[in-house]
Amino acid sequence: MSSRIIVREARENEKEQVSNLIARLKMLNEELDPHYKVVDDLETVVREYVDKIFSDEKTRVIVAVDESTGEIAGLIVYTLIDRIFYKPRIKAVITEFYVLPRYRRKRVGTLLLDKAVEKASSDGAGLITVIYPAGNIIAEKFYKGKRFIPLQIEMYKPL
Repeated sequence: MSSRIIVREARENEKEQVSNLIARLKMLNEELDPHYKVVDDLETVVREYVDKIFSDEKTRVIVAVDESTGEIAGLIVYTLIDRIFYKPRIKAVITEFYVLPRYRRKRVGTLLLDKAVEKASSDGAGLITVIYPAGNIIAEKFYKGKRFIPLQIEMYKPL
């Protein structure tokens, strides 16, 4: 990779870039899986969501920044959850993970995941899980390659 990538927690002044990446992720999910239809006011909803996650003390937004341009090349978002009935009690749940196409296959995703694992551990998490659309074969292959294993199954029925 010709660019130097810095991985760190996102800053308040990067909310717009973070919002753009999350919107791209949601639109990609819609393209790949008919069960994911984005809302008409996606941009507004994403901006409100980003404001919320930036102010949530249990949520971390980690970004990979291209040092040469200042562009956010990718992001990962996780939230700490107390599993009150199980040990370890605290888990980190990755809910958002996106890398811009021009930075894919250049280890940016691995850098982001490694930083999330490191940070979640320092936050007291004893395990880390991930949520992604069931048909996302690329995500499944990536996580299996990082030694993730199934923990629970979520199924749905349209009403």
